[in-house]
Amino acid sequence: MIAGLLAALAAAAVAAGAPEDLPPPLPPPQFADAPPPGDGPSPGDALELLWSHRLDFGGGEPSIAIRIAEQRDEVTLVARFAAAVEPRHASPVNLPAGSRVRAVVRNGAPARISWRPMLAQFETRDRAGVQRARDLWASRGVATRTRVTGGVYGIAGHVIDNRRTLVLADGPFTEAGAEAFGADAWRRWGERPEPTPEVESRPAGTVELLGARGEVLARGDRLVVVDGGADLVSVDGRDYRGRVHLTVDASGHLAAVLVVPLEHLLRGLVPSEMPAGSPPEALRAQAVTARSNVLAQIGTRHLADPWSICSDVHCQAYRGEAALVASTDAAVRATRGEALFALADGRLVDGVYSAMCGGHGEDNEMVWGGTPSPSLRGRPDLGAAGSAEWAGGLAAEERVAAFIAASPQAWCARAPGARSSRFRWERRLPQAELDRLLAQLGVGPVDDLTVVRRGSSGRAVSLRVDGERGSATVHGELRIRRLLGDLPSAMFVLSTSPEGWVLRGGGWGHGVGMCQWGAIGRAAAGQDYRRILGAYFSGAEVARIY
Repeated sequence: MIAGLLAALAAAAVAAGAPEDLPPPLPPPQFADAPPPGDGPSPGDALELLWSHRLDFGGGEPSIAIRIAEQRDEVTLVARFAAAVEPRHASPVNLPAGSRVRAVVRNGAPARISWRPMLAQFETRDRAGVQRARDLWASRGVATRTRVTGGVYGIAGHVIDNRRTLVLADGPFTEAGAEAFGADAWRRWGERPEPTPEVESRPAGTVELLGARGEVLARGDRLVVVDGGADLVSVDGRDYRGRVHLTVDASGHLAAVLVVPLEHLLRGLVPSEMPAGSPPEALRAQAVTARSNVLAQIGTRHLADPWSICSDVHCQAYRGEAALVASTDAAVRATRGEALFALADGRLVDGVYSAMCGGHGEDNEMVWGGTPSPSLRGRPDLGAAGSAEWAGGLAAEERVAAFIAASPQAWCARAPGARSSRFRWERRLPQAELDRLLAQLGVGPVDDLTVVRRGSSGRAVSLRVDGERGSATVHGELRIRRLLGDLPSAMFVLSTSPEGWVLRGGGWGHGVGMCQWGAIGRAAAGQDYRRILGAYFSGAEVARIY
């Protein structure tokens, strides 16, 4: 869902060949009250909304800034109906229905950004976890510093607190230097800290809206807002509803950012994340988890960008008005304002989910590190008898091997339409292919692979690789999956064949939080969305906050 933008010249007038009807070019801009290029805007400024990475409750429900385009030389906009254009530090312009315009950046200059490798992150209240991470990296000879991201809000007796303390490598790093640090850490300790940006000064540039013959219709300091109201605006051929912000991104190029009420955003998110033909109670469960997940992400991602979340799977997939479906609209309406909160302290629970757990969920810290969440505990996704049989987890090698072989009737295996090839799968890696995949570890031709640590679902979180020139241990569920050729999940057991290695596994995704196909299976069996969410988020309740 991204919203619309600008208009400039009635398309009908252009088609009719009536250039005399075009608005005259604008005079050179006079930004009398504009701060120096690159300086931050004042509070209340629309540009500040984009860069603050905070929730805006101005309309009674949160509005979210979601990126729909970035690093563009230009963007084409069509206002389906009349639209208001608000250039920053310049007079507003009204554009007629049917206007087709182009947006460009003039004299764009990139943001000044500093980079540091992120070594770990924790909930801000987890001081012990932060200290353990700092002590670990100190023992490796790495100086550290901390940085707090996210925010805290009190709403309707509940707390949205997604503050995170990042543990960063200290020192003067360029982006390339931070990448090199990560590569060295990968070779030495099996971990790859990601370069983390921090904006020292914001980008500069002038955003212009151009008519059919290149005339300037609107010009703003770093920002032009196109507000179609309740009507559609097309951005590069895709329709959105809301306020479209054309702004300068961190690279000094053009970005289009939709600022839209959360409930309308969810109408585009939910059908992008779960099949719209799923049972209604599964769709309601998806709507609540997606709402909780968006709220948990604000202020923790895209910290060097003028938006809070992106429209890709990195955050949550969003395809604008084209994605809207009656069944998922109904699920969003039925759960309006509802999110997940921990019963123990009333804090927001991050509504994470994955496609198919394979019959057993995983603990959050085993996948992402950081602070263990009491509401994100891995447990069997089975009926009562199966849950009792497999209670205690699958961390032991023989347990996960038996679980994969037994292939019990988990909720995600029973779901109508679920693929059996995702519930249980097999990958074969010839020796030459394995050597190629693992060459980056520098251990030479591979002699042996050993999973040295597993999570509660049996997912591998540490893998030792022994080769002719040495050994290396790789840490992290996602890193292991990628290292071994992008495995569907890290729930697998290893064996050998005359040709090489055989990996037999289960599930599709990280397994933390709600199993989407499990939710579909439960809903098909008659469970309502509150019961479904209670099964996947321990000690959490669904509560309405607006």
